[in-house]
Amino acid sequence: MRPSIKHHVFRQFFILSLLIIITLSLQVMELMFDEDEENKATLEAKLEKSYYAQQISDKEQTWETATTLVTFVPKHLTEQIELPNTFQGLPVPFSGEVNVFDTEYWVDISQVEAGVLYFAKDMSSYEQREEILILVLVLSGLLYIAVSYISAQLSTRRVLGPLAKLTKEISNISPLERTLGISEEYEDRELYSIAKTFNSYLHTIEEYVKREQMLIGMASHELRTPIAVISGALDVLEERATMSAENKKTVNRIRAATNEMDANVVAILLLARKQPKSRQVVRLPLSQPLNSAVQERLSSQPSDKTRLSILPSEIDHQVVSDITLINMLLRNLIQNSLEHTQGKVTLQQNEQGLLIMDEGGGLPENVNLQLEQEIPGRSVNKSGLGLFIVTLICENLGWTIEV
Repeated sequence: MRPSIKHHVFRQFFILSLLIIITLSLQVMELMFDEDEENKATLEAKLEKSYYAQQISDKEQTWETATTLVTFVPKHLTEQIELPNTFQGLPVPFSGEVNVFDTEYWVDISQVEAGVLYFAKDMSSYEQREEILILVLVLSGLLYIAVSYISAQLSTRRVLGPLAKLTKEISNISPLERTLGISEEYEDRELYSIAKTFNSYLHTIEEYVKREQMLIGMASHELRTPIAVISGALDVLEERATMSAENKKTVNRIRAATNEMDANVVAILLLARKQPKSRQVVRLPLSQPLNSAVQERLSSQPSDKTRLSILPSEIDHQVVSDITLINMLLRNLIQNSLEHTQGKVTLQQNEQGLLIMDEGGGLPENVNLQLEQEIPGRSVNKSGLGLFIVTLICENLGWTIEV
């Protein structure tokens, strides 16, 4: 059975919680030790003080051992006897810790019936034990910190490592590859489920793509067959040689429209299939297809003669591309410009490329957003269909379009 990420995260947090609890326990132990040592020292000092209090007489006395210093000063000699350094400058009565020459003493000065009893207990042994305990706590804390750090690093690698691998596999998938999929070899149930679901999704998308490509192939056949029939019928009419001059003009117009329709079908299928390179590559000045597109528009819409014009320019860019796609591009740009304004539309070549200027209010906001997409035409709407075709053609030709 595959382990769960939840299990790993729970285990690491549980270990971290235990470390925190142990650290807090050590701190509590240290406080308890301090309090216990202080109580022991105070109790021992009181017992010793009681013992020395029973030994006093009516004269000045001093007792000194390895850890204790006791001095008794009778009432009549209080101002005459010089006290040891440990007791100098302290008031009567007094009880507390005093540091003398880097040595800690617990000092108790009390007034008794016969005079003043000065008592000092050396606390060095207790301080040393406390320092050792503090050192042990510090070392233990550092050890726990190191263990926590290593545990956090291992947890991060264990939990996030496979996730980073999964993310990298997904980002490396190319839509151009026919075989899509990511590895499902993950130990954790969650990542395995994500990988399996993602592969299932990719498989479904691949099936849709195959079906659409099949439909595109069928559409190519169904669209081009009637065009071929019309072209054949026009050939038959011309072979009969029974048409008048006016009829020949009409037939020629039908043939030109048929050829153009056939080229457009090929170009649209080329764009739909997203083939990287087109087949009808030519080299020519941009002015040629531009003038042809303008004349074609004016022939079909004579009312646009007062609105559509080409401004003269000393620049004439040389283009190397598919002439059919260029013609479709120019026709759609001109048509969109004329349809979205009642004013004039002027075309001019400059150093950057071809400039199309109109007198309208600008493109709709949804079309502007469409142009800002990383992949042109990602979202299509009815009002932006012509512009959508333009962006697809620019993408295919490697050109750019700016508004």
